[in-house]
Amino acid sequence: MTDHALTEEEGRDDFSPSTRDLLAKRSGYVCAYPGCKRMTVAGSDDRKSGLTMTGVAAHITAASKKGPRYDSDMSPEERASETNGIWTCQIHGKFIDDNPSKCSVVELRRWKVQHEKWVFDRVESGVELFNRGVCRVSFGNVGIFSEEFKIPFGRNNVLVGLNESGKTSFCQILSAFSGRDHWKQFNHRFDFSKRAANRAYIELSHQSDHSKKSVRLSPQVMSTGRRKADNSRQRIHVEVNGCPSPDWPRSLFRVLYFETQLYHMHHLEPKDTFVKALRYLANVLGIDEDLVWDSLREELFASSTFGNRFRRIGHRKVEILVPGGREFFLPHENLSFTEQQMAFLDIALKLVSCTSRNENWIYIFDTAFFQRLDQRRKSAVFKKLTESESSNVQTLFCLNSVEDADLLKDIQSDKWVNAEHFGGLTLHSFL
Repeated sequence: MTDHALTEEEGRDDFSPSTRDLLAKRSGYVCAYPGCKRMTVAGSDDRKSGLTMTGVAAHITAASKKGPRYDSDMSPEERASETNGIWTCQIHGKFIDDNPSKCSVVELRRWKVQHEKWVFDRVESGVELFNRGVCRVSFGNVGIFSEEFKIPFGRNNVLVGLNESGKTSFCQILSAFSGRDHWKQFNHRFDFSKRAANRAYIELSHQSDHSKKSVRLSPQVMSTGRRKADNSRQRIHVEVNGCPSPDWPRSLFRVLYFETQLYHMHHLEPKDTFVKALRYLANVLGIDEDLVWDSLREELFASSTFGNRFRRIGHRKVEILVPGGREFFLPHENLSFTEQQMAFLDIALKLVSCTSRNENWIYIFDTAFFQRLDQRRKSAVFKKLTESESSNVQTLFCLNSVEDADLLKDIQSDKWVNAEHFGGLTLHSFL
């Protein structure tokens, strides 16, 4: 006796009731389509079963020859088995059948494995793994973005687009919520506080284990007198969860923004760009610059992320032993540009690891920083940071080419969730 119901007139290998029940339970009664997470079961006072079920057991390969993704090599038992099914809401069940080119067999099997692992991990630890931290970025009429966009944001993200397509603008929108110099740079670049007439706004949604918080910033004109001829004052209007607020919780959006710290951009900046880079870290961490330099000692960096070792040799001077090459320390100014990049990254990650575990961090790698690395280093940085077990860290990597993005996707193909297209950009999200 096979565990499926064959409708002879249609030649369908349908799931049996017990198989549908198993699919629903393995999926936690939650839609497995990436990013949906819609519950598909609820109580009902009117149905005899006491339940209302809005989920469907969708076939990965079709139950009949007329269906999408039909596989003639499969036996009827295999087509009607739990391994050939994925549990979704009714909307995405229909979407999957109507879009077989996008919802391929390979994609559906990957979505199912990812979702069932997500359900298992929630049961095991009681902790939400996906979309902890910033889960959505919304904005309108900022810089190159003349329309409104609402972009889902994952734990790890890769942003792809040509030069001048808005990657840096997106990064600065995200970093602005961390305050300090990040906010000043964003406000200065886009003249944001004076764009009330343009209906500009930026908004982040943050999700934790027990709550969700939305922060929206928009420019506003405030009259300072009764007559129209009186001057008006520009200000930033803050909303937290839809309610006006005097300020927003910047600690939810701590950002390390790797961009031009190792470039000499202005005559007032230190000529030694490594000094400039560490000054940036001091500002982000809210500590004295001397404390950053005092931390550069070999024993602290014995377990650095990328293997660099540091030895303080004087005021604003440090020697660095880079991994996999020389066996001697060199003054930081004698390192190549990419060696300085990796050393700066090691210092930043180590200092952040010493901060409170309750703080949420976003590591942003703009193209000015990330594109200067060779492919081996790009892959190493992406792999190391996306494999981190830190639940309070999110990442964003910016790239100019689809080919480079595909190489990173291949590294974490089992964790890839979604690709969101907006403007001339594509944002890939990973678990």
